[in-house]
Amino acid sequence: MEANIYDDCWELVQSFQRLVNEGEKCEFDVFCRCWLELNMQHLYTAQSNNIEIVATTIAALHVAKQLACSRRTNGDFFKATRCLRVAGFYLLYVIYNKQPTHQFVKIEVAQRTWQELTDYVLLLRQESPDKLDTQQVAYMFWRLVNEQAFRFTALDYSLGLDDLVDYKRLESKMGAKQQKKNDVLLKQQRPNSVSLIYELEGFRTLHLATEPFCDLETAYNERKKRLAGQELALPPTKIFGQLREVFGDIQKLLGEESDKEQKELDEQPMSSKNQLEVRQQVRYKALYGKEQSEESRQDEGEVELEAPEAYQRRMSSATVFQHPLPEEVEREYMINDSTEDCEENEAEEDLSIIENNEQNEAEKLLRMLEEEDFIIESESEN
Repeated sequence: MEANIYDDCWELVQSFQRLVNEGEKCEFDVFCRCWLELNMQHLYTAQSNNIEIVATTIAALHVAKQLACSRRTNGDFFKATRCLRVAGFYLLYVIYNKQPTHQFVKIEVAQRTWQELTDYVLLLRQESPDKLDTQQVAYMFWRLVNEQAFRFTALDYSLGLDDLVDYKRLESKMGAKQQKKNDVLLKQQRPNSVSLIYELEGFRTLHLATEPFCDLETAYNERKKRLAGQELALPPTKIFGQLREVFGDIQKLLGEESDKEQKELDEQPMSSKNQLEVRQQVRYKALYGKEQSEESRQDEGEVELEAPEAYQRRMSSATVFQHPLPEEVEREYMINDSTEDCEENEAEEDLSIIENNEQNEAEKLLRMLEEEDFIIESESEN
């Protein structure tokens, strides 16, 4: 949101400068005309809460404050014309008095910013005291000071441990985010048939670029060898050679054996079947710590020919346990199975004991009930 406010404020100021260059006076009436032409009166329209209103006001005040001090929004100095700096004072006065929160947001100024504002107002009164725009700027600045619109702070805006808006770095961050979005869109638009090596094209470029640097490094080391008595002070360097080896290892990991094969791959991207083979090799090496032999590749290739489509099966017990497990793992599984069997046997014995006890108690109760019935019958006969 702040970046869009920056654009609107700069468009307003540039429109004011164009009118002045065409012959209009650098007065507040011309500035108001530009304000209405660009519909800046709707700056706070569709603001849903006071937080958004305050954020809009702070961003617009930052643009006006920096422009009045002949600085860009990122804090860099530039040779601003008299018209631009006067427009900065106009914008500062308008935004502060037009904010819907009724002068709630104050103008935070550091010592350097305050000194630049006051010095420029005094300079205008010294150079052209009779001009109407000079009198307007002096009056507006006096009104802002009289209404206590300024807050003297260490920095021009608040900074802290919270995720506050960094107004001087906002444009660079927005540019980086936009570049990242563009890269993501380009990556999404890339077809699936593009090879995995093509996605890491930068590594091959770096590998080729290190070759002349390696030659220079070799020549430099030879020159140092010719210097007598400088073996310890000037040891040979191996930086670019090591970098070249690293990039070569990356290429080997990706299945690239030579630059000729890479050029062929660039001209004709890998098919889905070749991609599947590369992924299977990498996965096999990650699981078992060694490269897959050619015989096993051929066996798996024959199995794949029987399938109607080449696809990578999801990992399951059928795919993971094709190869024998290490002895330690098998021994651990055997121990776990034996302990589970013992626990199951103990649980069955406990259940049988409990059932026997319950059956004995039930028989005792039946006997007692039969005895009571016999006693009652004998008493009734007597």
